[in-house]
Amino acid sequence: MRPIVSVSPISDIGSGRLPGRPGGLYCIDSPLTARPSLMSRLDLKRLGPCLLAIAIDAMGFGLVYPMMSAIFSDPHAGMLAADTSPLLRNFYLGLGYGIFPFCMFFGSSLMGELSDGYGRRAILLLCLSGLAVSYGLMAIGALMSSVWWLLLGRGLSGLMAGCQGIAQAAITDMSTPENKAYNMSIMSMAFSAGVIVGPVLGGVTSDRTVSPVFNYGTPFLLVGLLSALCAVWTWVSYRDADAASGNARIDLALPLRIIYQAATNKDVALLSAVFFLMQVGYGLYLQTIMLVLQTRFHYASAQLGLFSGVIGVSFVLGLRFVVRVMLRFWRVIDIAKMGLVVAGVCQILSALFPHEIALWCLATLVGCFDMVAYTTMYTAFSDAVTAERQGWSLGVAGSVMAIAWVVTGLLTNLLPVVGDIGLLLTGGISFLLSALMMLFYGQRDGRTPEAMRSNAISKAPSSGHRSPR
Repeated sequence: MRPIVSVSPISDIGSGRLPGRPGGLYCIDSPLTARPSLMSRLDLKRLGPCLLAIAIDAMGFGLVYPMMSAIFSDPHAGMLAADTSPLLRNFYLGLGYGIFPFCMFFGSSLMGELSDGYGRRAILLLCLSGLAVSYGLMAIGALMSSVWWLLLGRGLSGLMAGCQGIAQAAITDMSTPENKAYNMSIMSMAFSAGVIVGPVLGGVTSDRTVSPVFNYGTPFLLVGLLSALCAVWTWVSYRDADAASGNARIDLALPLRIIYQAATNKDVALLSAVFFLMQVGYGLYLQTIMLVLQTRFHYASAQLGLFSGVIGVSFVLGLRFVVRVMLRFWRVIDIAKMGLVVAGVCQILSALFPHEIALWCLATLVGCFDMVAYTTMYTAFSDAVTAERQGWSLGVAGSVMAIAWVVTGLLTNLLPVVGDIGLLLTGGISFLLSALMMLFYGQRDGRTPEAMRSNAISKAPSSGHRSPR
């Protein structure tokens, strides 16, 4: 899954206004555009632990997916008995994929609520310590060939998934009007580094052909150690900018209530359906393309990690450059439709022409335009509601994304029925269906974003809830 990155409205970039106004296209600022005087104001003692937490969270996303494919699909990996049936292997693979977003669905909102009441530092320490334990459990599972220890650690890491959002909120708390834009850009660099480094680290350090000391437990041990070091750094250096209220309400039903409220708002409900199909499409691509490369081209985990790293680079290019260029010519909704169509078509082409070079080239386009669509979809959620409901709408998007990735994990069980090519085609079709629904959303009543905000005043749920992130 892709973590939710901290962003600022594109309409504020280069206009002299500081980030913070709701609406507009959300896109990461470049540190190169920050004023030179701000370059020396980075307080690593205070911000460093939060930036490392963001990088670790992003790193964990790319680290796990190529490894899960190798661990559960390879009969010689030792995680499952060599004579385990393909059906059971697919079941465990789907469980490994799906248990993280399922736990994240509840954990991210819970940690967000607790951080508001008990302070960022305390809950950030809890999340980082929990991540260190979860990666330790996954390492034990990999080293002892215990699928249940591996899945337990995977689930715990989902419960601790509020780490990135809390770190972003902490940096925002410490920022001033003079350095906020620069701090946001540094956050984007931390996220980008994690997205790119994670899959390469996971792939290379789990491949015995690279070094005999490497195994499937090595990447988990490394990231677990990094999480523990970040927790220590947070304990020593970071202090909350604002005093904690000490008044937090633990509400495990919050994500369910957010989804229910979304269904009562026609605009947000339609966007949620679009976003759900988009996430199912990309989830099927990421999970299935690893199996294609492993089974058809005999890729080892190092090669799978490098392939995922290329997708990570494409994410960053789409987020930092392609969206900005497209904004000069098209509206946000049109960019979202174009991103969905290009990603869907490239995924279908990957299924129809599963040749090695073609898959690598198409992966760059899928990653780039999926991120284009992802970014603009978040903007559409923001534009669909009033200023007072921004946190709620983005919380809806995060909850929908978690549900979609649970579903994609379950769909892995269809591999014996439709095969890897069939799942890739299904994902591509899901992308195209989301583009059709986005077309309907954009044309309905010929509304502009301003009209959508006006229309949303009477439709937004009356009871307020904070964003899960």
